[in-house]
Amino acid sequence: MKIYEAAIEALNSLNHPLNVDDIYKKIIKENWYVFGSKTPLAALRVTMDRHCSNKSISSMHKDRYFYKHTDGTYELLENYRANDEFKIKEPSLDSINADSCIAQIQELAIQQKEKSKAEILSYLRELPPQRFEEFSEHFLTRYGFTKMKVTSSSRDGGIDVKGALKIGIAEMGVAAQCKRYAAHNKVGRPDVSQFRGDITGEFEQGIFITTSSFTKEALDISFKPGCVPIILIDGEQLAEIMIEKGIGIQKQQVELYDFDADLIFE
Repeated sequence: MKIYEAAIEALNSLNHPLNVDDIYKKIIKENWYVFGSKTPLAALRVTMDRHCSNKSISSMHKDRYFYKHTDGTYELLENYRANDEFKIKEPSLDSINADSCIAQIQELAIQQKEKSKAEILSYLRELPPQRFEEFSEHFLTRYGFTKMKVTSSSRDGGIDVKGALKIGIAEMGVAAQCKRYAAHNKVGRPDVSQFRGDITGEFEQGIFITTSSFTKEALDISFKPGCVPIILIDGEQLAEIMIEKGIGIQKQQVELYDFDADLIFE
């Protein structure tokens, strides 16, 4: 069993909400899981919290099996109870209100992120072509590429930025093409094929950056056996990576406080 599966078994075997100590004792008694951690109670609690419908901690799991009450006890969600005899402990009105507030804050955070992505793309699409190439050089450098520099279009054809990618002790030559397109102007197969032809024989990796998107045909030929691979970065990915890397982004943190009786004596 996995840790969360053992916890589900423990709760179902006793048919009522339990704190982490009781869940741990039941798991050990039945030998449902062998903990390798030096702090098994903490490992159990963190794992269960990540699977709680009303928790919001780092690395939350998409599958939720438990509800955690403010007194530290865990209750199985209805779909995972083995029988109808499971004694439920209804959440208090305060708990429901707190959960609702947290859900609203999370939804607002998602909306703010989407707003920032839209603002990023609107700004990039208004940049002059030369300035967008300079941005692409900066973007790729921040992403981890080295020696990146904007090329002279008169000498390098479809190559806008070139540099290298360090892989262990080796270094791979990288070239990028940057298309500052409107949302409706998709990059097609001919553009990707032409770019591959321009870099073949001189570079080991190609990167095609656009503020729009790629057609299915363009996506299909980005990787072909025996050919230089082309990484495709569309507008959505571009904005997402900028937020992830903090490029042009100010992160504002909001402290959220969630009482958990289980943590008092840790």
